[in-house]
Amino acid sequence: MSTTYHENKKIKWSDSGTAYHANGKIAYSSTGTAYHDNGKIAYSSTGTAYHDNGKIAYSSTGTAYHDNGKIAYSPTGTAYHDNGKIAYSSTGTFYDANGKITKQSSFSISLGKGIILHIIPNIKITVYGRKIN
Repeated sequence: MSTTYHENKKIKWSDSGTAYHANGKIAYSSTGTAYHDNGKIAYSSTGTAYHDNGKIAYSSTGTAYHDNGKIAYSPTGTAYHDNGKIAYSSTGTFYDANGKITKQSSFSISLGKGIILHIIPNIKITVYGRKIN
């Protein structure tokens, strides 16, 4: 594979297996670590994802967190809004941010820049569009 470049002429992908953001910072290294454009780790090969503020977004134990540090999803099947209120219960009930029951069959919660918790109703977490769980 040959080296590719961003429109601003900075390296996008190198033959060494390293990808770069348009600002020149590493986006992905061949070790399996992905980085936010601010240089902070987005995903490590240990299975942990991080917000661009450095806080954990998803741990390999199956718990997801909002960028404010509050739990977004627990392995018990409960999802939470960033205000701490339940968004989805393991019984299949959806709630709005005010705690009222809503009639939905799916939704997703943004966990911060590039990280999304999809409840469709199967739980899926993506980092910049790539499934990590």
